[in-house]
Amino acid sequence: MSVGVKRETPDRASPAGPRRPSRRLSLGHLAVAVAAILAFVANVAFLRSMDDSVSVVVAARQVSAGSPIGAGDLTTARLRADSTVLAGLVMSMDGLTGRIARRDLAAGELVGDADLLSSAAPDGLRSMALPIDPAHAAGGSIRVGDRVDLVDVDDQGVAAYVVGDAPVLAISEQATGALAGSGGRHIVVGLDEDQVLAVAEAIADGEVDVVVATGAGDG
Repeated sequence: MSVGVKRETPDRASPAGPRRPSRRLSLGHLAVAVAAILAFVANVAFLRSMDDSVSVVVAARQVSAGSPIGAGDLTTARLRADSTVLAGLVMSMDGLTGRIARRDLAAGELVGDADLLSSAAPDGLRSMALPIDPAHAAGGSIRVGDRVDLVDVDDQGVAAYVVGDAPVLAISEQATGALAGSGGRHIVVGLDEDQVLAVAEAIADGEVDVVVATGAGDG
């Protein structure tokens, strides 16, 4: 006599256990991932651009033509440019204090080599930049190291010596190009305190004639 064993079959309608979460990426997750990738690429590009930039000198505030460069007038900024542009720029703050602005410099403006004049005045003298017209300055033949007399002609046509035998410390060249800016030529002369005031008054009245006096007192 055989005994039948009844096998119980699982109820197919019963739940098969807890459902596993879907592994599909939602659009929100995808957007976050793309944003992270873009941010990483942007950071890499920024760091590379910083590596390619160099330090250049810029005006920290307004500097008027003829003014000596003082503390706080200039600062530095990072610039990325090709070698042609960088070749005309001042890239170090060393030795700039006391030099003369050849033209007006606006705050934030790049400073070029042609924008600053040397101003190594002898002891006891001030450096002063004079705007000149070659027609009133020995035809433009003045050289550094010359001695010059400064002559003022008033409104009545009366001429008078303002300063005699002043040393020429520097001469601006007529700069051209995008960094040259506006403004004519200047010479830088060494003057004492009283002479500075007299020349300033003469310039305010009009143009000052520059006469080369080098060697005039010899022999």
